[in-house]
Amino acid sequence: MRASGGASPRPAPPKRSAPPTTTKLPVPASSSLAMPAPRLAHLRRLLSLHSPPPHPLAPSPVRPLLPSSILPRAMAGAAQAGAATGSAEYEEVLGCLASLIKQKVRADTGNRGNQWELMAKYLQILELEEPIARLKVVHVAGTKGKGSTCTFAESILRSCGFRTGLFTSPHLIDVRERFRLDGLDISEEKFIRYFWWCWNKLKVKTGDDIPMPAYFRFLALLAFKIFSDEQQVDVAVLEVGLGGKYDATNVVKAPVVCGISSLGYDHMEILGNSLVEIAGEKAGIVKKGVPAYTVPQPEEAMSVLKQRASELGVSIRIVPPLDPRQLEDQPLGLHGEHQYMNAGLAVALANTWLERQGHLDIIHVKDHVSTPNWHLFIFRKRIC
Repeated sequence: MRASGGASPRPAPPKRSAPPTTTKLPVPASSSLAMPAPRLAHLRRLLSLHSPPPHPLAPSPVRPLLPSSILPRAMAGAAQAGAATGSAEYEEVLGCLASLIKQKVRADTGNRGNQWELMAKYLQILELEEPIARLKVVHVAGTKGKGSTCTFAESILRSCGFRTGLFTSPHLIDVRERFRLDGLDISEEKFIRYFWWCWNKLKVKTGDDIPMPAYFRFLALLAFKIFSDEQQVDVAVLEVGLGGKYDATNVVKAPVVCGISSLGYDHMEILGNSLVEIAGEKAGIVKKGVPAYTVPQPEEAMSVLKQRASELGVSIRIVPPLDPRQLEDQPLGLHGEHQYMNAGLAVALANTWLERQGHLDIIHVKDHVSTPNWHLFIFRKRIC
């Protein structure tokens, strides 16, 4: 199961911690993204399969029904994943992960990248540079709603028949929740195998000059290894952990599309004390030649996003919230009025991914509608 090389002695199991705990904005009247009407009808029907999410601690939750085209695949994944065994080896893995949590105050360093250049060295050690370049990535930053946006986008693309990888944070119960393949948490067996592969390679090559990566950076590297090795993964949806410019996920140089969800004041000790500074950090994921989308933002934040896009020679398109009337009383898979904002952004991201990958002919149609809601058959998932 393990790669060559020894692992550190098993530390004591880490203590599990609980997950961390307006201005009216101008909203565009409509979207210019044209969507096929037959898709809309088809996906409204799929919306009827929606079931409300159970309590996160409820035993053995029943997963929502999937379209018949991918149901066998999902069933196979569920059988492979199984229930977590809580094996001794898995506890050892969790102990090793806990040892990567740095005991320091974030405000001690500010946002100077915290030796972000080390990420390039880690990628070299793990030989991940080329595999990452081959991934077809949807990259999402933001203050509020970035996890939900990623969840929506992943569900849309998976339900179009694509094999998906989803990396989000934080987790609620088990760290494996951060890594999802085809809508399911990665199995314990796979997680352990990929973990030791990364851990042992890094342990051999790191030392005083190149320290072991911090907790989130290691998890991001692990996600890249998982998604690049699972050759069936057609699309990797990545949620930024913190900020954007210096986030571990931002080693992706050429995502297919990127998005920025609602911006606000968060992690001010790292990202800055003003919305302008925070927006500047989030805008760090915008890349030259890559379509970028955002939602209505406060004026000072929007000006920063537009300036960053202009400097790179790209336009950043503002996506309106999804209009609930277009869903004909069908609910979204995540509850709350704010989710219509996240869903609208997710639809734009998924549609652009399909377009840029040459997959808009998945469902053959001739007619189009003007609202971006043709595939909101969003399935239940925790809100990160």
